[in-house]
Amino acid sequence: MAIPVEMPKMSDTMEEGVVVAWLVEEGQKISAGDVIAQVETDKATMDLEVYDDGVLLKRVIEEGEAVPIGGLIAVLGQEGEDISALLDGYASGTSASGSATSVSDASGDGVPPSESDSSADQPVAAGPVSETPAPLASETSIPVSESTVVEPSGRIKSSPLARKLALDHDIDLAAVRGTGPEGRIIKRDVEALLGDAPAIPARAPAAISEPAPARRPMPVVAPGGYEAIRISQMRKAVSRRLVESKFTSPHFYLTVDLAMEKMVEARAQINEVTEAKGLPKVSFNDFVTMACALALRRHPWVNASYLEAEGEIRLHNDIHIAVAVAVDEGLITPVVRNADQKGLAQIAEETRALAARARAKELEPEEYSDSTFTTSNLGMFGIEEFTAIINPPNACILAIGAIRDVPVVKDGEVVPGKRMKVTLSCDHRVVDGAMGSEFLATVRQYLEDPLAMLL
Repeated sequence: MAIPVEMPKMSDTMEEGVVVAWLVEEGQKISAGDVIAQVETDKATMDLEVYDDGVLLKRVIEEGEAVPIGGLIAVLGQEGEDISALLDGYASGTSASGSATSVSDASGDGVPPSESDSSADQPVAAGPVSETPAPLASETSIPVSESTVVEPSGRIKSSPLARKLALDHDIDLAAVRGTGPEGRIIKRDVEALLGDAPAIPARAPAAISEPAPARRPMPVVAPGGYEAIRISQMRKAVSRRLVESKFTSPHFYLTVDLAMEKMVEARAQINEVTEAKGLPKVSFNDFVTMACALALRRHPWVNASYLEAEGEIRLHNDIHIAVAVAVDEGLITPVVRNADQKGLAQIAEETRALAARARAKELEPEEYSDSTFTTSNLGMFGIEEFTAIINPPNACILAIGAIRDVPVVKDGEVVPGKRMKVTLSCDHRVVDGAMGSEFLATVRQYLEDPLAMLL
């Protein structure tokens, strides 16, 4: 029987994907678990993995072509099998009852399609659940962990890479505690049990001390001509979501000018210690992330989402701060999870690792989803002040400007000072002027006296 391979939903905002590279040829035999292609989504480039044995009878689309979610990508089956009826069914708009594929990202932990999520812009409270079956635990396996999610068939929800690591190190998935979306076992869960096991090859993170990679150079265009650049899936998603946010969320803006003298001194002292210990340096943005996290705990209405479809305003218990990172294809917002529970050094290290993976398009789905607040910093480009568009479904985003050397009046005298402007964009459906002002006052308290948030 011919098996269709459809385009799965790989991120919460994905509407279509582009096959950037085929890894197998037509007529080639493949096994369950093989990666047959690489797909560009709005977030990252991910591996397309199949879960059936067979022969790749047809590659339906060419490299570089976009396919909507549920669209036919390829067909598996037995050699010489007639697939014309299946192809005609898709051509007429009729798809198969089930998909033959799931996906994994560059590290192997992906998010498969969710049948209940028909809208790419639907607010997401938790990541989609994997429908991909994992091998049955053996009869001699140890008892299943209380947190392990088992499907009705008895199979354990897990990602392809998690299963591979477990197999390589003889670890029973039934004993692994899943921390992925809705208890799904992912790579880091298996790694947590390895302990002193041999090191596992992994993607090499960019050196912390290295500067961010340069942006793509502007193309050289002959007079009177032009160069056509294909709109990437990320750029499409950014455009769609920002238009939606700007024209559906009533924005208003609050700006404060912060005294940064104590912050500059504190950062210099802290970085002397971190440098001596071989730890990554702490940036001003790390201080802002920590200040916002602590302030959000005191002002829960800012840590909220307006969910019109559900008829509710959701005040989030967790504080997950997204940090905007510019990449060639647009903008992505990796998330520092539970930022209010982390120290400054941990925030600094995690933010740099996330930014490096974002630029390499290697973020795992749980690293860019479910944010409750966002920051955007253009200070490194010398921008003194700007307003940012809210990152839905967040209620607010904080725009951070450059630190400026300016004369200030102190005790009746004009003295040198260091100032930084931050602007809070608020969704007026959730946050009113008083709420936003109180939140900014708390952020100001922490940033103008950084020792207050380090104690």
